[in-house]
Amino acid sequence: MIPFVVIALFSTLALAAPARAAQPLITDDTGTQGRGGQQVELSQSSERASQAGLRSRSRASGLTYTFGVSEQADVFLGTSFLGLRPANSAPTSGWGSTVLGAKWRLWDLESSKISLAIKPEWIMPVSGARESSELGVGKASYALTLIATQEVPFGAIHLNAQMGRDRFRNAQDNERHQRLSVASVWDVSVSFKLALDLGQQTVRRQEGAALRSRFVEIGTIYSPSKSQDWALGLIRSSDNDSPQSTSNTLTGGWTLRF
Repeated sequence: MIPFVVIALFSTLALAAPARAAQPLITDDTGTQGRGGQQVELSQSSERASQAGLRSRSRASGLTYTFGVSEQADVFLGTSFLGLRPANSAPTSGWGSTVLGAKWRLWDLESSKISLAIKPEWIMPVSGARESSELGVGKASYALTLIATQEVPFGAIHLNAQMGRDRFRNAQDNERHQRLSVASVWDVSVSFKLALDLGQQTVRRQEGAALRSRFVEIGTIYSPSKSQDWALGLIRSSDNDSPQSTSNTLTGGWTLRF
């Protein structure tokens, strides 16, 4: 299941972080929609990965709906359709796990422009056939992300610390994962932003060594109006496996707020 974890993190961005306020970043921010505010996100990503000369490809199309239940809290529902072409097995495609979650901005310090939020997520299980095709988890799983945002003169800096557990029908495949990441966003103009996102994810099974994957992403966000964004990002990742796996992911998305 380890290859699926890497794909889920870097390719199916809509599944890995369905409620991020600014595509195409992996690192989330503390922003919420406000009471009654709604948001729809569409995303598309394509990954090419290699390990010991073997190459695999994957694609993901994501859809996420977010609703503001208060000025400080959102709830969201996200899903994605995956297409996987592993290097040594037949291609497969289908719907991945659906994610239900919330984001609560629990602290604001206006004088220092610092805010903190928490984001719990519940990952719904898929069928046995889809689990065996590495399209999702076979049992209900979860993740919790702690988020900090610091506004700065050039834009904002976001910090994330995430922990979670992926559960499968075979308990020996269960995995615990942790992610630390930081993103800087530059306000180039009123309608254009540049972003740099860095992080590391650690995956541990009940038995065996930990797999550590590091990523770096550069991205752009174009906002023709306050109600919509167009985003584009390029992600480069690698792990500490032997032989090492590397991947390049191109991701894009459209966000509409109303």
